[in-house]
Amino acid sequence: MKINFKCGVEGLSLMRRKIAQLTCCLLPVIGLVVTGCSSSSMETSNAKAVSNIQDVEIDSKALATTMRFDVYTPPGYNPKARYPVVYMLYGYGGNRDYVFENMGLGEVSDRLVQQGTIVPMLIVSPDYGNSFAVNTVPGQGVNPGGVDEGNYEDYLVEEVIPYVDSHYSTIASREGRYVGGFSMGGYAALYLGFNHADLFSKIGGHSAAIWDYTDNDQYMDQRDWLFPTEALREQRDPFKLAVSRNLNDVDIYLDAGSSDQLAEADQELYALLKSRHVEAEWHANPGDHSVSYWTEHFEDYLKFYSGEVGSK
Repeated sequence: MKINFKCGVEGLSLMRRKIAQLTCCLLPVIGLVVTGCSSSSMETSNAKAVSNIQDVEIDSKALATTMRFDVYTPPGYNPKARYPVVYMLYGYGGNRDYVFENMGLGEVSDRLVQQGTIVPMLIVSPDYGNSFAVNTVPGQGVNPGGVDEGNYEDYLVEEVIPYVDSHYSTIASREGRYVGGFSMGGYAALYLGFNHADLFSKIGGHSAAIWDYTDNDQYMDQRDWLFPTEALREQRDPFKLAVSRNLNDVDIYLDAGSSDQLAEADQELYALLKSRHVEAEWHANPGDHSVSYWTEHFEDYLKFYSGEVGSK
């Protein structure tokens, strides 16, 4: 295991963020209980504090290789307190650094924490290739994103989460653990969250790459790799999981840009969830399938994961 300390979030390059906003993340086209703090006390205690991003390296048994993930600790991080954790999954073609160094999620979190708008949270961005966070199985074929076969779901659930809970001051229960992501990462968040509702209490699918099996489906090579058989579709398709899994105690946030070709399927999933009386919300916003769309709504996403300050 190795941890590298990166620069504070405030030191990241704004130029890199502006360049990244022109790029679509789905290439080519993922003690104390902090939630009890009041807005005024949070703003005062964190006003001069800084956040940090740590680059963690572990030997993954599930993947039989070394894997890395970034851990953002919020301004005023106190090992004697307990913090919620958001596992944020990048989009197709990204990597663990993308959500912080290119998209600037940590900077938005810094600002909202210092304003007292959200509770301080850890944000974890793990590498998981272009795997869609699933365990590959014999006969599935070659991943169109060039990722090696492996047990990516096991790595994320059985290795990354326990590591974070044992090395950081977290609320180590589903009540304080959330998963979200962008595009491919949105699919991965839904897949992991639906299959592991015992681990996550909030799920965010931001422009989630899901399919409604129409002639208008985008990225059908990825779809057909994920669902080569009906049996695998039953285990992996969020539409199928929304019916077969118990999601009665989960909060779900879905959104997409109005000109995003994936928006229709995302809204259809929302309608299905609501028909099953699942606590879900849908947000259709102006925009397309791009980094600029997601960064514009970072504040909305973080408010969802945080909940109302002082309400818990």
